[in-house]
Order: sequence, then structure tokens, then C-alpha cells
Amino acid sequence: MSNIVRVFIYDELINEKVYKELGFSFTTKYSVTLSAWKRVFNKVPVDNEGIEGLGHANIEPTHDNLGMMIGMIYEMEEEKLAGLDRHYQYPDEYDRKIMSLTRHDFSETKGYIYIAQKNKVEEGLKPSKAMMKKYRGAKKHFQMLNFSRLMNTPTID
Repeated sequence: MSNIVRVFIYDELINEKVYKELGFSFTTKYSVTLSAWKRVFNKVPVDNEGIEGLGHANIEPTHDNLGMMIGMIYEMEEEKLAGLDRHYQYPDEYDRKIMSLTRHDFSETKGYIYIAQKNKVEEGLKPSKAMMKKYRGAKKHFQMLNFSRLMNTPTID
């Protein structure tokens, strides 16, 4: 029997349709929160598709240790983690850490989280409208306030 791992997803893969279109699978999924961190779009893409100033999703600690962000846990067989490693280009572009997350029943769980390496981020980058459209497909997993804040993120195009 293989081991089950949990991976915290906060980028456009939070949309299950996008996740599956890329060939990934999971056994269970549920939304969780990560306290004192925030979603930002400061990851310099490997391929910016000709869009100057394009930024991919990343997370960073909040400056005051307040707040929380919502993401999705995908539980999967451990051997499937290699596919996500390739997608995030770990260990060249992202680091992978295990962090504590809070389920909506307030119990804690731990999961792998991909965080862009410090030399792969840049201030002033923005997501594309196409990227934000993928987030819209995961609306049901967000609290309304968090979702509206995310949808009000300025885009590059």
C-alpha cells in the first residue's frame, strides 16, 4: 500500500478542472486555510508568453502575522507527487516545505507547499486575466470576501 500525502494548492490548480486537465489526480480534496500568509503574484515565470510584467502565484508571510489565505488540499499517493514537482519545477524554481494548515472544522493538518525561491520573485508583477478566470472556476471553495478580494487583483492585461 502506498503512502498518502497532502499538497496545499493556492494557484490556478485550485480549480479542479485545471488540475485534472494537466493530468493530475487525487483521492480526496478539501479547502483549508494557511494563517499569517498571503497569496501574491510575484513569481517570475519561466516563460512569460511575451507578456511583460506577468507574475505567477506565490505565497509570502504577512508583515504582521495576521490574516489567512484559503487554498485546497489534494490528497494523493506519494508517487504522484513527482508530477507536481515537475509542474512547479522543484527544486529549481520552487522550494517544497511541509507546513501546518487549518481545516474548516478547526483541526490541523500538514501538507506540502510549493513556495517560489527568493531569487525567482520580483515586485510589481501581476497575473493575467486568463489566470484569474481559472480561479473563478474554484469560487465555491472560497469565502465570498476572500473571493471578491482575489477577483479585484489588478491584472497585467
